[in-house]
Amino acid sequence: MIRQWGHLLRLAHRRFRSDADYQRFQRYQGNWIIRYLAECGIILKNALVLDLGCGKGGYSSVLAGKGARVVSVDMQQPESPPSIFAQADAINLPFSSNSFPFVFCASVIEHIPEPSQLLAQIRRVLTPGGFAYLSFPPFLSPVGGHQFKPYHLLGERWALRLSGRKSDSFATACGGWGLYPLTIRHARQLFLEADLKIVDESTRFIPVNLARLPWLGEFLTWHVQFILAKGE
Repeated sequence: MIRQWGHLLRLAHRRFRSDADYQRFQRYQGNWIIRYLAECGIILKNALVLDLGCGKGGYSSVLAGKGARVVSVDMQQPESPPSIFAQADAINLPFSSNSFPFVFCASVIEHIPEPSQLLAQIRRVLTPGGFAYLSFPPFLSPVGGHQFKPYHLLGERWALRLSGRKSDSFATACGGWGLYPLTIRHARQLFLEADLKIVDESTRFIPVNLARLPWLGEFLTWHVQFILAKGE
């Protein structure tokens, strides 16, 4: 585990050097997530999968490598797009309802001004009985402020000033996507309102489930992950 974390940190440090570096960062995490999904009984071989917010396509390549038929979506087309790619807004997907038995959505929801709209789209395109993987860094965690960390814990004004980032607000950060504070507690409430059942909730890549700790989990969970289910 220590060796795996060491390699992950090295990849994270290099991820913005090039698209290829970011793909390697995504692929390494993707293989880890695939093992987690298998432990939860989700096998993706031959399944039609939507990679929602695919970024540079690293997750898509891992999902495809495991035998899934992957449709990748992002607002910006990567330099080396996945084989099936659609440039689209995550809150206005160009797919029919009940199209995908599995939706993969990593590190996207915290960039959506109205996350309920994203969840409504996920539920809409999921087939009855389908599952979704959704993850994000809780805002109150050490890395929850993205490029503003750790100053985000001091509030937006001080975070913008101390981080040295050229942005007027969190909402205009991240290349136009924006950053919108989201806690684990709020996410659970949003899932309930969207009629998506939490099948599993855990801290990504850590055997101790810090995400379930009341209040304290918001600060200690570097990245929370959920498996969500759409009812029949």
